[in-house]
Amino acid sequence: MSSRRTHSKSRHGCSQCKSAHIKCDLAQPTCGKCARTGKSCQFPNLVNGRLPNIPSTISRHGSPRSSSLLSTVPPPDETTIAPSVLYPSEVGIVAWDDLELLHHYLTVTSTTLANRNDLRQMWQIQIPKLALKQKVLMHSLLGVAALHIASSRPESQSSYIERAIRHHNIALREYSCQLHSMTRENSASLFVCATLIVIFALNLAMSRPHEEPMGPIEEILGIFTLLRGVPFVLGETWSWIQESEVEPMFRGREVDDTIILADDIANSVDLLEERNRISSIECSGADTYARAIQELKVYFKLLSSKDLDRDHGMVLSWPISVGREYIALLGSREQMALVILAHYAVILHEIRDTWWAMGWGRKLIQEVCQVVDIEWKSLIAWPMDKIMIGR
Repeated sequence: MSSRRTHSKSRHGCSQCKSAHIKCDLAQPTCGKCARTGKSCQFPNLVNGRLPNIPSTISRHGSPRSSSLLSTVPPPDETTIAPSVLYPSEVGIVAWDDLELLHHYLTVTSTTLANRNDLRQMWQIQIPKLALKQKVLMHSLLGVAALHIASSRPESQSSYIERAIRHHNIALREYSCQLHSMTRENSASLFVCATLIVIFALNLAMSRPHEEPMGPIEEILGIFTLLRGVPFVLGETWSWIQESEVEPMFRGREVDDTIILADDIANSVDLLEERNRISSIECSGADTYARAIQELKVYFKLLSSKDLDRDHGMVLSWPISVGREYIALLGSREQMALVILAHYAVILHEIRDTWWAMGWGRKLIQEVCQVVDIEWKSLIAWPMDKIMIGR
């Protein structure tokens, strides 16, 4: 009898999971179980026998890849995402074990997502209320909570990461569908989901076990692309979002321009600007780099503020403010783009006590140091000292 019940849970699953009488997570085109075991994955019960375009966070090698997150948030004029197959048993029902994740989110994780009291209250009260109406947001919350637990319990990390990925995959598929029918009712939930996708990607990249390691620069490029996609996707509903339950996220964004940067920061940024002026004669992209450097100053001022309630999440706005041209130059591994990234690594390192940003500054500066040419090394001396030595 127990075998029959297990089999019925997998009636929508792939052939491999059905034959093994285990529950399939329904990730397409390869479910998590088949990805981990390297087996061929087939879904005989899909409508018209056609696989929908559903991204999975697990690669065929069993290692979650952040790059697959990006397929869900392109500008709407670039990619059309096919409707996903979502079953009521997958989206509408929260398993008994998931109550642990919900409790952890409400009592612990929500308090780590902001320093300001009004933002903490929003994450702890208003956003879970939204999640009760929008299951896509509930799965996002549960996925982030599972990752948060994994970061503090190394002895059971893999099982919590697996649970996190399961909820994240479900959330991504529903998120992809709802992007094509955004309303005043679901716009705030989708905006919060986009925020949580970024947090998920940042932490997963640092905490997961790598079978085939992806370099931090490649990882951060994917996350930058993800961040830049959010305004394109949600742009038409921006006024609705700003008037919704998440309105506190848009308060206190002003930077105090009277702040004077410390000498070490100012000197290093001055070196960047001088090198950019010299290089502009023989290299393109000088205006793009000048803008990126100017935005670095803004975020260094933000971190220099004595406001203890500052929102650490604001540092994630830098990839949006620098423009897609800079991200393209970074993708080409242009030297000036790399040394600017080294300075952004200092910004990430300054918020290293935030669990979802932990380790990013150090990992980035280590790889930049390996790939930057010797004649550019002097421009990353200060970031190296700041991060690796703490001077």
